[in-house]
Amino acid sequence: MKNEALLKQIKDTEQKFKVNNYKGNSLCSCIVEKYGNLPILLSAPHAVKQIRNGEIKTHEFYTGAIVECMAKQIGCACITKQYLIENAANDDPNTDNAYCSYKTAISQFLQEHTIKLFVDIHGLSSKRESIIDICIDKGKNVNDMALVSKLQECIHNKFGTNTCSIDKYFQAFSDNIMSKWVHSAFDISALELEINGAYRWYEGDTEQQSLNLFLCLEKWLKDISF
Repeated sequence: MKNEALLKQIKDTEQKFKVNNYKGNSLCSCIVEKYGNLPILLSAPHAVKQIRNGEIKTHEFYTGAIVECMAKQIGCACITKQYLIENAANDDPNTDNAYCSYKTAISQFLQEHTIKLFVDIHGLSSKRESIIDICIDKGKNVNDMALVSKLQECIHNKFGTNTCSIDKYFQAFSDNIMSKWVHSAFDISALELEINGAYRWYEGDTEQQSLNLFLCLEKWLKDISF
C-alpha cells in the first residue's frame, strides 16, 4: 500500500511539468523548496523543455517528479525547472552561466544553508546499457568517493553488476554544468545522475522497475553518513 501511494504521488507530481506540452507554467517561480534538515540538495534542471543555442530541447520526463518526491520522502531540499522561457536565446540551467535564475536560486540557498551533497538528476536514453551513469568528471566533482561506491553497490545489489557506470556517457566537466559549477563554487560533493528512460517511466511495463530504482536511490541517500 505504501508503494502504491508513492507511485501515485510521483505520477501526480509529474502533471505540473506536463502542463503546456512540457513547457510548464510561466507563473511558477524558480525557488529551492526545503522539506527537512538532511543536508542534501536535489535538482532537476530539465524537468520541462529548455532552450539551448536558440533551439528547444526536449524535456527529460519524470526527473522533476523524482526530485520533488524524493526530497519529501527523505526530508531534504530540492529545486526543479518548472517553466520554459520561450523568448530566451538560452534557457538551460545546465549550460547557462551563474547568473541565470535557476543557479541564482541555488547560490542564495547554499549561502544560507549547510549542504553537503548536491545531486543533479537527468535523463539517459533507454537505448543505453547503464541503468544509471554517475557523472563526476573522473572524481573531480566529489570530495568523498565513498558516496559513489556506495551508490554503485546499491544499484548493483538490486539490478546486477555493470548496471551502474561512471562517466561512461557524460563526464560533467564543463564549467557551467550544474554539478561542476556547484562543486567549484561551493566545494560541495556534486553528482550528475543520468537515469535510463526505462527506469524513470512510472507507467506501463516499466512502472515497477522505475519504482524499484526510486526506492534504491532513496535508501542510498538515507544511509549516507555526513
